[in-house]
Amino acid sequence: MGLAALATAFAGSAPAAAQDTGTNSLQSITPDNGANLDSSPEAIVLSFDQEIRGDERIRVEMSCDSQIQDTGVEEIDDSGLLVTVPINTPVPRGACTISWRLFDDEGTTIAEGGSNFRVDNEPATIPTVATTAPGGAATATTVVTVNPAAAGDTDAPAAAQGSSGGAQWLGRLMSTLGILALFGGLALIALGWPEGPEYVVTVRYLRSVWIIALLGTVLYVIAFTARFTGESFGSALSPTQWLQLADAGWPGRGALLRLVLVAACGWVAMRPERIIDPASAMWGWGLPTLALVATALSRVDGPAAWLGVLIGFAHLVTSAVWFGGVALVGRVVLAGPGEEDLVHATRAFSRISTKAMLAVVITGVIQMVRLVGNPFESSHGRVLLLKVAAVAAMLFVALAARQQVGYRLDRAHEMTVPLADRFRRAFGAEAAIGVVVLAFSGWMLALTPARIDPLANESYAVELPFVENTSQIDATVFIGPATVGMNGFKIEVETPQEGITLLELRFNPPPGSGVRGYRQPIPLSTAGTAYLRASEGLNLQAAGNWTLELVASTATGNVTGAVQTFTVNNPDGTPPAVGVVVSPPPNGSVIVDVIEQPETPASFVTNPPTVTVPTPTSAP
Repeated sequence: MGLAALATAFAGSAPAAAQDTGTNSLQSITPDNGANLDSSPEAIVLSFDQEIRGDERIRVEMSCDSQIQDTGVEEIDDSGLLVTVPINTPVPRGACTISWRLFDDEGTTIAEGGSNFRVDNEPATIPTVATTAPGGAATATTVVTVNPAAAGDTDAPAAAQGSSGGAQWLGRLMSTLGILALFGGLALIALGWPEGPEYVVTVRYLRSVWIIALLGTVLYVIAFTARFTGESFGSALSPTQWLQLADAGWPGRGALLRLVLVAACGWVAMRPERIIDPASAMWGWGLPTLALVATALSRVDGPAAWLGVLIGFAHLVTSAVWFGGVALVGRVVLAGPGEEDLVHATRAFSRISTKAMLAVVITGVIQMVRLVGNPFESSHGRVLLLKVAAVAAMLFVALAARQQVGYRLDRAHEMTVPLADRFRRAFGAEAAIGVVVLAFSGWMLALTPARIDPLANESYAVELPFVENTSQIDATVFIGPATVGMNGFKIEVETPQEGITLLELRFNPPPGSGVRGYRQPIPLSTAGTAYLRASEGLNLQAAGNWTLELVASTATGNVTGAVQTFTVNNPDGTPPAVGVVVSPPPNGSVIVDVIEQPETPASFVTNPPTVTVPTPTSAP
């Protein structure tokens, strides 16, 4: 114990230890070795006695209480003598260690060393971190990255402006409810109640559900735009921003198409007699039907995707006939006593809805088999079980009501007050359960089914294993297509199962290429998989030998210096030529998604946006 204490005291008072294997050496380091600081330093500064050449690289790491700290990219000044490393997140109170290594492009160490300092006070606040907005330029002159664990504490646009997920769910629910009610109501009028448009209450009802559909669709489009662009909900209020959903795949284009078609449905909602007028019936049927087609585009993925869209459309049509019809009967047809036409309308709905219910169940089962498999294995599946329970309750009420309709209205010639009251309560309860079913459906759309592979269209040409026994980390990184331009990656972490406090990938360009690399934090805290699609990926703009470094901090140790090399080919796939230099790409930002991470509420989870900022060429 005495020798250990003596060694610790000596380390705190001795100058920065350095082992020179070349000619260049460290002259000074800030914070000073053995320094006691009142608060966290803002940067680490190293001064060398000779210029750092273009084929030499510098790596600086800092750890406090054995945990790697969030530091920025090493920046070398114009003289090549001074290296500055920004400290992105204030370090905690306690002892900290700085380690540095200067090496050439072949990995041979030129000089290395370390120093210690101590911070006496905890940081008062967590400062914001400069980032880049999606598609925009950097908001700070220094190159920094966002710590995924503290993404909500930064001024990154998507993190600071809150979540629009609740608004998107509510808008989707209102929109879908209104569209189904409008289509089902018009269908019942056309097929079984031509006298309907003669009643003022019918016209008022159809106009009301159309307004609900329109307002809900507008809210859905605004919230969808805010989530897709990373802007605030207020910024997404501008209709010019909505057009960006055209780049959000078929769900985004479907949302825009839904908005246009729902607005057009006002033409038939304002005058519902157009659905039975031969001169206008085609448009009266066509506009609500196309609105259902646009609604079916909310999910275009999974096995046999387009077959799934067709099945989803059939599911929506039959659901509209069932739910929209029961809502019209409960709210309008049975609003009070009346003539024989009300009896005919109720009978007609009972006949039509029985077939619709059967079709809803069949198409729903097909979609479950196609997308979910075992519903107990994912959050999407568990929500599906709640929906199935609600549908079962709705079926029970519906079948009981149909039985009573067949028994009591078989020979009735008018809708009496007792009959209207009895059936209004039954059909009202059925419609109320239908709203609950639609709420679960909207929730399911926010989750990813177990059988949807988000990487089905990705191709990886490079596989790089990282196995570090000292920290017990076992990870594999896949990169593709490994050609100049946009590239995606996937990292699979097998161990440790938990306790990951920092995980980062550093993509370093070929020496002398003049392009920039990337420093990508990975939002994994346990074993799991994180991925970035090539369409949204890293713009690797130089052919040649790139290096990938994995940095991690786990409960059993730290990982530094774990490096693998991979080749980026020319855009046409041919091997790189020697000396090819491509101009640097513009600044950008990416979002890393996490899948199959234990202890998360869903099998596919999107974490808060993680911003990647291009690193200077001099930083490996």
